Amino acid sequence: MTSTGTIYQQPRIAARPGETIVTSTCGHNCGGRCVVNAHVADGRIVKISTDPGRWTPELPPLPACARGVGQIERTYHPDRLKYPMRRSGPRGSGQFERIPWDEALDTVAREMLRVRERYGNAAILDASRSGSLSMLHGRSAAKRFLHMFGGCTDLWSNMSAEAEIFAVHMTFGAKADYKSAGREPTDYVNSKLIVMWGWSPADGTFGTGTQRYLKWARQKGVRIVCVDPRRTRTSTALADEHIFIRPSTDAAALIAMAYEIVRAGLHDQAYCDRHVLGFDDQHLPPDAPAGASYRAYLMGERDGVPKTAEWASQITGIPADTIRRLAIEFATSKPAALHCGYAPGRTAFGEQFHRAAYALAAITGNVGIVGGNSGSSNGATGRAGIRSLPTGSNPIDARVSSPLLADLLARGKAGGYPADIKLIYSAGGDLFNQAPNAGKIAASLDGVEFVVAQDHFLTPTARHADIVLPATTFWERNDVHTPWAGAGHYAIFMKQAIAPMFECRNDIDIFADLARRVGIADYNDTAELDWLRELTRDAVDDFDAFMDKGVARFPAPSDAVAFAQQIRDPDHHKFSTPSGKIEVYSMAMAARPDPYGLGTMPPIPTWIEPQEHDARYPLSLCSPKSRARTHSIHGNQSDLARVDPDDVWLNTADARARGVRSGQLVRIFNEHGATILPAKVTDRIAPGVVAIKEGAWFAPDADGIDRSGCANALSADRSAPCGATTYNTNHVQVELVSAAPA
Repeated sequence: MTSTGTIYQQPRIAARPGETIVTSTCGHNCGGRCVVNAHVADGRIVKISTDPGRWTPELPPLPACARGVGQIERTYHPDRLKYPMRRSGPRGSGQFERIPWDEALDTVAREMLRVRERYGNAAILDASRSGSLSMLHGRSAAKRFLHMFGGCTDLWSNMSAEAEIFAVHMTFGAKADYKSAGREPTDYVNSKLIVMWGWSPADGTFGTGTQRYLKWARQKGVRIVCVDPRRTRTSTALADEHIFIRPSTDAAALIAMAYEIVRAGLHDQAYCDRHVLGFDDQHLPPDAPAGASYRAYLMGERDGVPKTAEWASQITGIPADTIRRLAIEFATSKPAALHCGYAPGRTAFGEQFHRAAYALAAITGNVGIVGGNSGSSNGATGRAGIRSLPTGSNPIDARVSSPLLADLLARGKAGGYPADIKLIYSAGGDLFNQAPNAGKIAASLDGVEFVVAQDHFLTPTARHADIVLPATTFWERNDVHTPWAGAGHYAIFMKQAIAPMFECRNDIDIFADLARRVGIADYNDTAELDWLRELTRDAVDDFDAFMDKGVARFPAPSDAVAFAQQIRDPDHHKFSTPSGKIEVYSMAMAARPDPYGLGTMPPIPTWIEPQEHDARYPLSLCSPKSRARTHSIHGNQSDLARVDPDDVWLNTADARARGVRSGQLVRIFNEHGATILPAKVTDRIAPGVVAIKEGAWFAPDADGIDRSGCANALSADRSAPCGATTYNTNHVQVELVSAAPA
């Protein structure tokens, strides 16, 4: 331990003779930040192990899941990109020929300069993403280069959590960071009740060790209730009660809970009077219209519709008595903690779900108190002061909400977008697979003149590239990473284990060479370790020990629960909202109800009915995480796939009506496309709902039918008003493959 209280740990066993062991963490957008140790012999990784420590709540180990151990299969996969390649067949065919690095980079530089000169920088789209993710290498390197090149069209919204990011800013303030707006897992045990809403850390991982802390809380007597369209692994293992709900209806259930609490007089009026803006008419901004408060909305004073449990039951499928009982239990079990996942916010009006959750936590007085929670499932620590590679700002104002990628490519300027996209640069991104409406994306590339993919494999995106550049994996370079969900106060040094394989190069080095070719003189003149020393200097006081040991454990935050200072001492610590309070009535939203031109939003949490769906597609689709993939990463690993095989979950009654049995191949289809999967008939999913795990690689046949189970073959390319994706507001039909048209 150092003088600052930082502990440097070596989370690995002693090496055997002839072997070295180095510590790292998976360099992807995974829900964990776990220890993966590479056992290296003769320059090759021969084994991957993880943190061998025993669990204690004060200093828990950071064990990896199957995906972490599966990194050895990924590193030495026969399909690794080995050298630069140029497309030699039709786009999407996967036909490429090998070329030298100089020729590849010269071609990319020439095309970038040509497109900039002829069409302007907005015609260049940054499609880089989080497939290679850490503080130095990966997407930040791409953004730094493209910004220095003069800018690009930016897909600005967070595809996982934009609804929560927006709602946190509107409710708790512009300076509130969504990754530190929740609480540390060490506080779970202080709750009397935890309601997990659309949140399953045992399926997708949501902070390393989160599931173990929930188990500890359960052992200490904390009651756990799960609300989800599926009975998840977390619910099965830990929940005292599971409540099924229809996808996209979560805001209605939360609003009805608030109504039942207020009707029974169980809200915390004193807390609201002091800390909350807009709960009632007495605490509205001076310029707000009469009857604009949340309470007035709940009681139906303006629209004549009280938001009762019966009202919500018709929308959500949850029995009214269950909604009422859960509401009363939440209000009378203080401290109670509401933990919301991102999935219910990936809906047509996802911002309303998160804002309704934060409002429920606020009016019951549970925000900022020990054992309570804001409604966010993230932690309270954030990055602990560790920074990422500076990217600068985009010199041009060309921003498009990420879920609109397919429409941007299809319509460009004619659709009101900043430009017709002529060049796409994708570093560590697989947006052609992960953005909604994969079939439309593939069909909308005719006007794109040049595509560059910088990756580890020939992904569905890279298959459409004109030039493919092979990048190193995290095992082949040094880097640093921090807890994914802001939960836990530590950092991991990602120590290089092996030399770069084949002709693979680091992302930052590729961009440095490109920068010289396009006339950028100062892209990078700093060595890798010097960068890492600089980026960690505000948190790490002994960089050499950090690099050697592998894990830096920082002192715990003074408050394990976000916004504790604001609640404890509101006179000196105000929320960064315009009013300085928790804004159930958002002054920012009242002033700018349509900030992005994507649709107006009311200043209070409101139930907004999604658009009517086509009756030909009666089943709601949800797309949970796969334990065998991190989004589309690992999607080509056959050994790892056995951990969580791809299938479509179908309720027993829905399967019976269609003559479907478990294991039979079915066609899942709608107006956007179709995919084929084996059916899993189960009562662990709500009636009228199907589930396909996201991230399978889009692989359409000659008829355009996806054969791999890609959920985005079925998703609409639309955006929520806040910019969020709407993966969980889609509808499909299911039929036996034998009954499908030839």
